Amino acid sequence: MKKGKLILALGLALALVGPSEAQQKKAQKGEPQVTEEEFQKIVKEGHTNDPRVAWKLEQDELQKLCSKYKDRSGMPAKDLQRVIELSKQSVKFPDWGLYWGNIENGKKIVRGSTGRNVPYGFSDKPGGRGANCYACHQIEKNVVGGNVGPSLTGYGKRWGITKENLNSPETWEKVKTVYSIIYNSWSVYPCSAMPRYGYHGTIGANEAMDIVTYLLHPDSPVNK
Repeated sequence: MKKGKLILALGLALALVGPSEAQQKKAQKGEPQVTEEEFQKIVKEGHTNDPRVAWKLEQDELQKLCSKYKDRSGMPAKDLQRVIELSKQSVKFPDWGLYWGNIENGKKIVRGSTGRNVPYGFSDKPGGRGANCYACHQIEKNVVGGNVGPSLTGYGKRWGITKENLNSPETWEKVKTVYSIIYNSWSVYPCSAMPRYGYHGTIGANEAMDIVTYLLHPDSPVNK
């Protein structure tokens, strides 16, 4: 058999044999088929060296913990609780406490696509303030939004917030919960895909409160 035909025949034979027995066992167990070191090498070689985003290559403690499992359903309760507790500690409320913010500013931040500090070319103001919430959520009626996350249309109504109970203790507890979701989503939904805006400094405490006001206040177009 000629050399070229021999190589071809060997290639076909390997293709028919498929993955090794060890690889198959790893796949069946759901184990990664590359080591952590190999994975990090691949990621770093294929990522930009832009200092504004280089920090994203290093996982924090909670990301490492979440990455150990396929999804939340497979995480032990103690690990879920650790993610929640440490995330709660990172939530910073405005210096003068919770208060209703500015609806229009909240609307602007929610719609803004800048502020994520990613040099992908779509942002003309890297470092600006914006949460790009419409990429994942439907928020106002008749405004096109995403369906990756749940719809937030009528969000304040769903929380039972009205003009009559606007400043009741019960309402402020609800506001505090939603604020925590906006500031650091993992404090309520551990390991979720929602960005941890306040934790990463994409938005500040006042801006988080403006977003909450836009989502919950009865006067907001979200709740009309």
